[in-house]
Amino acid sequence: MNLTTSHSELFRSCQILFGSELQVSGEFLDYLEVGGVKSAYRKRAMETHPDRQSDKDPLVQRENTALFSSVRDAYENLLGFLRDKETLQSPPESRRTSATTATAPSGDRPDVDDPAHSRQRSCPTPRRPIKPIMLSNDNYQGSGSSNTVRYYEGSLPGRQLLFGHFLYYSGLANWRTIARVLTWQRTERPRIGELGRRFGIFDQDNISTIMHYKKPFSPFGETACMLGLLSEQQLRVLIFQQKRLQKKFGTILIERNLLKDYELQELLYQFEYHNDNILAQQRQ
Repeated sequence: MNLTTSHSELFRSCQILFGSELQVSGEFLDYLEVGGVKSAYRKRAMETHPDRQSDKDPLVQRENTALFSSVRDAYENLLGFLRDKETLQSPPESRRTSATTATAPSGDRPDVDDPAHSRQRSCPTPRRPIKPIMLSNDNYQGSGSSNTVRYYEGSLPGRQLLFGHFLYYSGLANWRTIARVLTWQRTERPRIGELGRRFGIFDQDNISTIMHYKKPFSPFGETACMLGLLSEQQLRVLIFQQKRLQKKFGTILIERNLLKDYELQELLYQFEYHNDNILAQQRQ
């Protein structure tokens, strides 16, 4: 299993582990982490393990054995994907960087007289404590709860982070909240077909044809290219426009009343400070 695995296979693996109702996207794969995959696998393995079905009908036992096998395959697919991605994308310098010296915003700050840090900004102390972001049906129970609802209690990793990861490693958002925001982000953004029609690339008949031939979990744009209704260059342009028009992670938190505006501004500053700090260390 490696980075060349098709998105449809990875999307299917995500839905097997995290639930068929999950709106999987490329952004979801970007945010996916080993800890979340392992936690979901443990839960699904407990639900589908053949030893738990010994008192069931033989047909049900066979079905659950097959399901358990698919859960194990999905786990191995996603774990392999994440490990390959980390190996290929992590610079050697970042792998040698200590998480302790990478400085969480609330921890020790770099010496302002050190030339290596002369261009770095100082990270401000929040004006007031920022409470963990909680969805309406979350019930925080500390470290004993499931990894999907548990809030991280360690230090920030010594690598650059996406904003959702920064919230997680700051102990302000759990994996369930991140997945929900990514789902909102994906469902509310313009669709490739809609953008193609807006730019005069598709008409309604084209869209209907693409949807007819589109396989489950297969991207719309990929199917359009296969049918000759969209070029690779046009697809890149549409994806760029889609991402440009997509709401930011923080904007969704504000709109859903999960963060206040001043809290988002402080967190964005700390987020940029962390990533700038890591980048400066990697350049040394």
